[in-house]
Amino acid sequence: MRALNVPGVSIAVIDDYRIAWTGSWGVTTPEAGGQPVTAGTRFQAASIAKALTAVAVLRQSGDAGWRLDADINTTLKRWQLPRSEAQGEAAVTLRQLLSHTGGVTPGGFAGYPRGQALPGLVAILAGEAPAESPAARVLSAPGGEAAYSGLGYQLLQLALEDREGRDFNALMTDTVLAPMGMAHSGFFADLPEAMASDAARGHFGPHATPVEGGWRAHPELAAAGLWSTPSDLARFAIDVAEAYRGGAGRRLTPAQARALLTPQAEGMGLGVVVRGEGSHGYFAHSGGNRGYFAHVEMLADSGDGVALMINADAGQALASLLIAAVAQEQAWPLNDRAQLTPGRAQRLLAALDAARAPKRVLVAVPAGVLANYVGRYQLAPDMQFDITLADGVLQLRLADQPRFPLLPESPTRFFVEAVDAQVSFVPGPDGRATALVLHQGGRDQTAPRVD
Repeated sequence: MRALNVPGVSIAVIDDYRIAWTGSWGVTTPEAGGQPVTAGTRFQAASIAKALTAVAVLRQSGDAGWRLDADINTTLKRWQLPRSEAQGEAAVTLRQLLSHTGGVTPGGFAGYPRGQALPGLVAILAGEAPAESPAARVLSAPGGEAAYSGLGYQLLQLALEDREGRDFNALMTDTVLAPMGMAHSGFFADLPEAMASDAARGHFGPHATPVEGGWRAHPELAAAGLWSTPSDLARFAIDVAEAYRGGAGRRLTPAQARALLTPQAEGMGLGVVVRGEGSHGYFAHSGGNRGYFAHVEMLADSGDGVALMINADAGQALASLLIAAVAQEQAWPLNDRAQLTPGRAQRLLAALDAARAPKRVLVAVPAGVLANYVGRYQLAPDMQFDITLADGVLQLRLADQPRFPLLPESPTRFFVEAVDAQVSFVPGPDGRATALVLHQGGRDQTAPRVD
């Protein structure tokens, strides 16, 4: 933890379909007001929200008669997904949205500073102010390749809310969280004040810089708005696994649980990552909001699993070590989970290198110089950088991804604090940039200016 600059970690280990033990280390934040992390400390679970949303949708497919292969628009009342040329005559279905194969605008959400006006669900889907993310549109043929789409899950949230006639946290608490015993979990754009004092604060970048305000707000509840603990995530995994093996009294019927874990495309089931035959019923999901990393995985056939939560987005490398240690100690039948594969080792070493690197020093760059860098730069035939200037800070956006601040360490070289990447601008004779160079992963990629 110290080597990777990880402030706090909490973990729950599952053995024989029960929580065998829990462990917590570190603090909610090393800043003033930090407290020891405990088994009850809440973290942002980020995209693991999608796995629980999938359970709610599958329950509706039984209780309310929803067909998973029905057009999503038949379940929506307040807003409709516009048709596009890309989809032709095909409908975008609930099953496709659950498996990220609906062709809907890909990508996740960057969140909002706490205290800022937050968009409602319809504004998020429509891409209207104050939403800062693109609109939900069908950009490729439904039923094709998997393309991870947070907006797809926002469509499912709208369907659930329209069906139930109440807010998402209330319906998820009644239909999923409370019945699974997830008493420390909830779907919140911002954590209620009563729960905030002892929650884990987020930390980003290789030097674990505290997230301003403690965390970013995520009004995109079904895609990224879950707060939880490892023990609660373990309870979710156990409930699904027990249903999968035919257990009664669970949130899903055995048939629904088998549908959840059936591979759809490129390793995706319905709301979870799966492996299919020979994987001992493996299912998993990770989550990574700014300042946090969370992961839960389960072997439904053997009853083995683990859930962990970390209050640093650099925690993925540590998570790999913890999962391998647990799988080895518990003698999981899925052997590769007990191994530190070359890919995991490479990520760990890269994270260690970043954590050991000297902390970058910001320099002042005149606004006139920054203005010379504003424009569009072509990195690849279908990929452009959009550089903008707001409140004296350059902002970088690649394609439809979120914007990231570019922080200056010289008049021409900038770095992105959230990821290990740097950008250099190549000025022309008049000072206006003619290209930028992306420095990332040991590679230098030049993107000529095109505007």
